[in-house]
Amino acid sequence: MIHAPRPRTALLAALMLAAAVAAPRAGAQTSTAGGAPAAITTAFQPFAKLGILGGQYRYWSFSNGNNMRNPLVYWAPGWFHVQLEYWDFENTNSSDHFRPEIGLHLRDPRRSVYTLQGQHQLHQERWWLATDQVLGNHYVGRASFSAITTHDAAVEAANGGSPVWVIEFGEDYYWGSYNFASATLVRDPRQGGLWVVPMRVRLANERNDWFQATLSPASERSVGWAVDGKYHWLRLGIERNSRYDFTNVDNVIFTLGFEASLDQPR
Repeated sequence: MIHAPRPRTALLAALMLAAAVAAPRAGAQTSTAGGAPAAITTAFQPFAKLGILGGQYRYWSFSNGNNMRNPLVYWAPGWFHVQLEYWDFENTNSSDHFRPEIGLHLRDPRRSVYTLQGQHQLHQERWWLATDQVLGNHYVGRASFSAITTHDAAVEAANGGSPVWVIEFGEDYYWGSYNFASATLVRDPRQGGLWVVPMRVRLANERNDWFQATLSPASERSVGWAVDGKYHWLRLGIERNSRYDFTNVDNVIFTLGFEASLDQPR
């Protein structure tokens, strides 16, 4: 029996540590009383802002009756994020597993973002290289290349190889402070290939309370949808997927959670 490898997040953790230790220092020069320039350096402060802390309990109701409990927690200071979740199936524990995720997000002077991310999944690992490019006052272009790797022969055969690459391209349009509309084209080559076009609209106020609706038509005549929102710290949502994850099984996901800013507690 071939076992899935342990989560390989050490590389990403090392990259995050290297970014914190070796980050360039910002410098400026001022004049002293004698007219000689004096250098002022400001050290990189990775945790000057603590960012967002959240947690959710998601209940997956499957059409085959093998429902799943899915608790998760996440922390996102801005330049990186970590997420820990567990999939706990009710009728069998053969697919239960821990899913740690870690991502590094670097920003350039234009506020465009470059992401390196990894997640451990059941019998496989998934890695992302992605970018969000600021195209103007209202537009952001997105591209993502995600490799799925495995040492499990059965999973490799089902996926059509290892690695296989999931590719995404999309664009967001922003207005106001937090409102946006987005569309994404996803190509997933596994099990004969699938095209998905998630489309999302979020309406938010200045406090960043928001309501969001998502529609995701796919090439195999399946459609997913989701409605979710945040009010103060409360998160609520419902999502439906047909033929979930290349199966004939449909599901509905109910979400209850919290999300709070650690810099501006409410």
